[in-house]
Amino acid sequence: MPTPRSGLAELRRALGLTQEKLAEAVGVSVGTIGRWERGETKSLSPVLQPLLAKALGLTGTRELIIILRPRAQEQSAGAPNSGQWGISEPADLAQLDPVQRIQLAAQAFQKTDRRVGGGVLYLGVVQYLNQEVAPQLLNVGNASADAVRLFSAAASMTELAGWMAHDGSGDDARARSYFDRAFRLASAGENDLLSANVCASMSHLAIELGQPDDAIRIATKGLARAGDHEGALRLVARLHAMRARAFGLAGERRPCTEELNAAEAMLDISAGEQSADWITGFDEASLAGEAALCFLDLAEYEEAEHQAREVIRLRSGDRVRSRVFGQLTLAKVLVGAGRVDEAAVVGTEVCGTASSLSSGRVVRRLDLLARNLEGARRVPEVEVFLAAQGAGTRGTGAQEGRTATWPI
Repeated sequence: MPTPRSGLAELRRALGLTQEKLAEAVGVSVGTIGRWERGETKSLSPVLQPLLAKALGLTGTRELIIILRPRAQEQSAGAPNSGQWGISEPADLAQLDPVQRIQLAAQAFQKTDRRVGGGVLYLGVVQYLNQEVAPQLLNVGNASADAVRLFSAAASMTELAGWMAHDGSGDDARARSYFDRAFRLASAGENDLLSANVCASMSHLAIELGQPDDAIRIATKGLARAGDHEGALRLVARLHAMRARAFGLAGERRPCTEELNAAEAMLDISAGEQSADWITGFDEASLAGEAALCFLDLAEYEEAEHQAREVIRLRSGDRVRSRVFGQLTLAKVLVGAGRVDEAAVVGTEVCGTASSLSSGRVVRRLDLLARNLEGARRVPEVEVFLAAQGAGTRGTGAQEGRTATWPI
């Protein structure tokens, strides 16, 4: 029995395309699109692959191949299929208002992003922003209730574009620009929680750029905006975790651990709370990932290893990228602890998974791990890892966006 290519169907729906519209863009029959999505065609003609990639807003055929991979393993592990998840066909979406359509599209992009990385979807999200979201903003009055909702929807999709620019290509200058716009849109929509959510994203980016003071300040502003709003507990936990990361980066252990404790306390009391609309998910595995990086920066390798292994244990199913980041953090911890053979084994495992992801961050971290292990090349496990990593895609390691100012 063929395995459905649900990634293809999800992306098509997220872009608001019917099977008929996609078939017209590619120059094939509707039945052909259906067979592709149902997995009844094992491979696509090389002639059609660039046409399908372009119609879906993908950067190239490599990204298309990732999207087309069947998801038998995820379904057998109990991951929801697109029907269970609630992504409707465009004919059904037409009955929803613009904000509801944007919300469903954002969910579709986010779900696929977690599985394959931001590089695959970035152009598709930008296309959706330009073709579907921007025209809505031009046609709504600033003072209406619809405008407030629409500004929030546009802010959330713009924030998502920022994350995909950061994760997919490592274009942090562009990511920063999107976060800036998202913050201003959320503020225009008078949505304090969404503004705080964007603050968490900006704080994360500041940490990645080596700007702990900015990260602390932005996360603190986010906490002030989140306040005691209903549905904010997980967001507050995330903001405390960002402050912890920044203090860890600055080498300040006491405030770092205090912030981690505050984040954990928020998660403990958040059980059963429904997070507010547009708020990014943050759970125990998310906190473990941030804690692992904190203790790594503080050179407390035993606790860092424990937290990194927690991430790997808790992340399963379609959370491929999160699990890979947990593995990469673990490898870096093991290098710091002088256990280069174990680090190399973990790195080799990541190389086997990285081919299914389109994530510049994963590539850059693999490159960094390879550089850190280069001096131990004679260790057999390291030699195997370096060979596996050398056969993959190398990144530039460059980061931009360090010099621009933050909007808050």
